[in-house]
Order: sequence, then C-alpha cells, then structure tokens
Amino acid sequence: MSLLNAAERFASIDRSQITLDPKRCLHAQDQHSDCAACFEICPVQAIVIGKPPSLDSEKCESCLACLPVCPVGAFHADDDVADLLTSATHIEDQTVELLCGLHPHPESGVGSESIGIQIHGCLAGLGTGTLLALSALGIKRLTLRADSCSDCKWHSLHSQLHLQTKKATRFLSANEKDISIICVDEIETPVERPLWGAKDPPLSRRDLFRMMAKQGQVALARAMENGVTASKRQPGRDRLRLLSAVSHLPELDSSAGLNELNFATLTISQACTACGTCGRACPTEALRFEKNDEAMTHRLTFSAQNCIGCDLCEHVCMPDAISLNHAPIFEEVFGVKEAQVVESGSLVRCDRCKSLMAARDGMKLCPLCEYRRAHPFGSMMPKKVLRESRS
Repeated sequence: MSLLNAAERFASIDRSQITLDPKRCLHAQDQHSDCAACFEICPVQAIVIGKPPSLDSEKCESCLACLPVCPVGAFHADDDVADLLTSATHIEDQTVELLCGLHPHPESGVGSESIGIQIHGCLAGLGTGTLLALSALGIKRLTLRADSCSDCKWHSLHSQLHLQTKKATRFLSANEKDISIICVDEIETPVERPLWGAKDPPLSRRDLFRMMAKQGQVALARAMENGVTASKRQPGRDRLRLLSAVSHLPELDSSAGLNELNFATLTISQACTACGTCGRACPTEALRFEKNDEAMTHRLTFSAQNCIGCDLCEHVCMPDAISLNHAPIFEEVFGVKEAQVVESGSLVRCDRCKSLMAARDGMKLCPLCEYRRAHPFGSMMPKKVLRESRS
C-alpha cells in the first residue's frame, strides 16, 4: 500500500464512532453499583442495560452524549472539544453561540454581535466541564442553542443540555463570576451572524496577529485537553475538563458547595485493617494504598479531586471503616493540591495466616482469621453489603 493510500484510509476513519471498554465500567468492578448514566441518557437505546452494559454499534448514532456522563471514561470517541477550546481563543468581546451538528439553521442566531460555532454530535456531548473550560478561557457570554431540539431525533437529550447548563451556572454563581451561560429554547427573530465550524474557524490577517498576542490562551486551551484520554484508572473526561477549568478560574469561593458534581470526601476509622482492598478497587485512583514490607509500615492516600463518589471503596471495605461525605465544599476538594494521607501506621503479621495487617492493641489475628475462628462454616462479607441485603 502506498503512503498516499494509507493516508487516505487513515483520514477516512470515523474517529467519532463510539466504543465501549466494558472492563472500565463501574458495573464490571462493583456488583452493587447503581450507576445508570449511560443507558438512561442514550436517545436511541443503543446502550443495553447490563452489569456491565453493552453497546449496539449498529444502533449508535454518535450523538456523543454518553462521553461526559460516564464517570470513569468507559466510552471513547473523538469529540470537537479540543478544537472548540482553540476556536474560543480567536474570539474577543463577543457572544458565542454553540450549535449541534444537526441544527437545521446554523447560519442565523440570537444577535449580530455573536459568533456561532457548530460542532458534530449533540451539545449534550460537551459536558459541564467544557462549559466551565470555555469560561476559563475568557468567554463571558455563552449561549447553547436548543431551539431545534423538539424536532430532533435526539430530542430526549434536551433536558441533559439544560442540566449541564444549570450545573455550570450554579458553580459560577456560587463563585460570583460575571459569566453568562444560558440555554435557549426559542428565538423570536433570528438574525444573520458569522458561523464557524469548530475544526475550521476562519483566520483573517487580523486574527493571525491577535492569535500571536494571545499565545498564552492558545497554550491554555491545549493544556486543558492534556490528559483527557482513555487511559485506565482516572476520572471520566468531563471531570478532567472541570478540574482543568477550576485550576484556571481565579478567586474561587472556598465555602461554595459542589452540588450535583459528584465529588466526595472520606474519613477512615480505626477499624481499618490495612488490607488495601479499597485502593485496589478504586476506579480512579482517588484512593491509593502503599505498604513497605521491609519497614512494616503502610499508608493510604486520598485525592478528593479524583473521587467520583461511586461508593465502591465503601462497598468492599470488610470492617466498615470508610465513611463518605457526598456534599463537600470547595475548600475540602480543591483546598489541597496533593493527595492527603488518610490512614497510616505499622504492620504486623497475623498469628495464623501470616498476612500483614494494621497493628492494633490486642489484635493477633487478621479479621478473616478471627471470623473463621468464630464462624467455621460462615462467609465473611462487608458490613455495608450485609445491611443492604437484610433491608
């Protein structure tokens, strides 16, 4: 095959086609997970309910709405966000309108002073993190065009678009940011205004000079997408974009709440046995367990920014040592830059099985051996799971 033919074949690949890695799905890691984000949002029922769910690629129409709602990034496809953020750096002192790829009249808008930017897929595929990232890049007035949703085959995503807008607006309002993000369902008198494609914004000579003066913003736009990949054990793309946006939004209110953004903090009680199960189970590495066999020590670190509040750590904790707070304030999540040590101490060996466990006064057997001594024919399960099975 010639290089030209190879290049043409590569260019013809539709990288917006969605793929699912079922091993990354929360249901593949936690049988008690109640996550329903992807199959509840799919407008064409291409995602089949299961533990984990499956993707019917023949039904899928690549609306991309599943990408930002998956908390662990189990779905993957190329979206227009990187190009959209770069396009935003070309704009100065104007209102931006965002339009989906199916909008029937993208050439007209809400005002002649605005610039329309059209993406492929549905606007619900952008996510709250992208809206905040655009705000961090200096866009002061952002309008999401939902005026054609009622006649669209993806019309069920209309409520999700409003929800994302509400979350972004609530976050900015709580932090007293003079930034407007609205979702419009109707335009009384459409007017002509410029229309850009996210991937190919026009570049005049003036734009080139302006871009040269705004290289810092261009670099910032690119940096916001760094790390938004399908690599294992990290939060989904919407969380990563939100984290990047927050790091570039100055003077944020430390007492502001983080409602509906799925953050959580945790505490560890003295019941912890240093088994390390929570760290191994955590799908985003918000929890990381480390032990030193030579020094006979252990420590458990926690990053609230990476925690998606999935409760998996709580489900697998045998001694019920983990308590989660699903309503943290900004300071509790973003007030520290590094992962914090939430449990540490010395290790000793169990008298019976010789496995390592946290050193506790009066304890000579690990919890499993202690349970087997008291219940020779029983099965040990996490206390939280037992409580749920009895209720």
